[in-house]
Amino acid sequence: MVRNGSSIANGFSKLKMESKPEQLRILQVTGSAEGGGGEQISIRMHRAFQRLGHRSMLFAGRGVPSAGEDLYVIPNRWEETPHARMIQELYRKLLSITRGRGQSRLFPIFEALAFPQVTWDLWRGHEDYTQPGSRRLLSLVPEQPDVVLLHNLHARWNRREGFFDLGFVPQLSQSVPVILFPQDPWLLTGHCGHPINCPRWRIGCGQCPDLVIYPSIRRDATAWNLRRKRAIYAHSRLYLASPSRWLLEMFTEARIPLAGARLIDNGVDTALFRPGDRRAARIALGLDPDRRIIMISGNYLRINPWKGYTWVLETAERIGWSRNFPPTDFLCVGDEGETFVYGKARVVFAGHVKDPARMPLYYQAADIYFHPSRADTAPFSVLEAMASGLPVVATNIGGIPEQVEDGNSGFLVPPGDTLAMAERLGKLISDPSACGEMGDYGRSRTLEQFDFERQVGNFLDWMRLVISVYRTLP
Repeated sequence: MVRNGSSIANGFSKLKMESKPEQLRILQVTGSAEGGGGEQISIRMHRAFQRLGHRSMLFAGRGVPSAGEDLYVIPNRWEETPHARMIQELYRKLLSITRGRGQSRLFPIFEALAFPQVTWDLWRGHEDYTQPGSRRLLSLVPEQPDVVLLHNLHARWNRREGFFDLGFVPQLSQSVPVILFPQDPWLLTGHCGHPINCPRWRIGCGQCPDLVIYPSIRRDATAWNLRRKRAIYAHSRLYLASPSRWLLEMFTEARIPLAGARLIDNGVDTALFRPGDRRAARIALGLDPDRRIIMISGNYLRINPWKGYTWVLETAERIGWSRNFPPTDFLCVGDEGETFVYGKARVVFAGHVKDPARMPLYYQAADIYFHPSRADTAPFSVLEAMASGLPVVATNIGGIPEQVEDGNSGFLVPPGDTLAMAERLGKLISDPSACGEMGDYGRSRTLEQFDFERQVGNFLDWMRLVISVYRTLP
């Protein structure tokens, strides 16, 4: 389903589409075409656009380039100047001599030699946009795009390096229509990917209560960072595609000067993620066929700042020491670790799933999906679970209530309330028929609103509308 933002639609609904849709040249920019759902969406959309006959090009901060597939890697700043390349070569030679020892201590030294201004800015707490390679995007593509779609523009949460110069957006938006498609509110804050319960983004940040929260900074320059971002937006012509009404309302509240905005729900492949033979899936994955399985999904779950891993342990402990429930496994997919045993409950790790085609088996093997996030915008894993016919117990934060209907496709619980989490999970563990009914409802809801093909079609409609308006500008 696609809905216009009520306060910033700017009359788009009055425009009519052409009777015969044109084939588009689409350029996407993303941090990575690998990893979890938020990173995978760009490559899935890229391939879907190509299947539909569009010229789709994808630039990523990291990944494997393939000119034949129009997949490219944004040039790293180490490659942009002779000075930086020389320093990098010296660094590599020294590592070859030390056989890699001392790498963590040596890298900051060589980075400071190659990029003294960047080092100084980072020391002052400024966000790092110094990625000159991203300013050459339009000269690197084989064809000039009709539209540019920008995904999350900050560094990956478990990596330090950035990949995109946000200061290039004004110039880029003067050359081609630019649509933002963020999966978190980083564009609205002074440094963090999610402000969680901090309201200071509403008043310009400053006096930041948590400089360590990802992406971390060394000193409190949050007010300066946010002023810089707002100045960039003020000199740009930007359109927004928001994956949740919650995030769309944040953009509205922040008074970001957008030329237009639309809510476009995230979608999943409902043919790939579907109900299956639970016992067969467990045998294929080497899981115990006789225990109840509660699945949790997240790359680097134990250290990911958003995933609520400690709540998983506390909830498992409550379930495990209760006499009312059968033997239960909390299956953590996307990380490795030792098994924890709490009475009849175990917390076990499935490791990193490198083959995306294997991921649906884990959902098919599970009885319930548990999503105790501290912060989230429109998580793909919740939709994958619903498409797989699983009831979902999730925290009532961000855009999750737009996905999970409390009491119908699962239950919503307050963040941090592990007693409520255990009670809701326990209710489902004890009532397989309720699991089935909620799972069926969630599957139907996903087919109706969160199917990937629907998302792709909605994006193409929005892009054509944006392009038609952009072409009428003086």
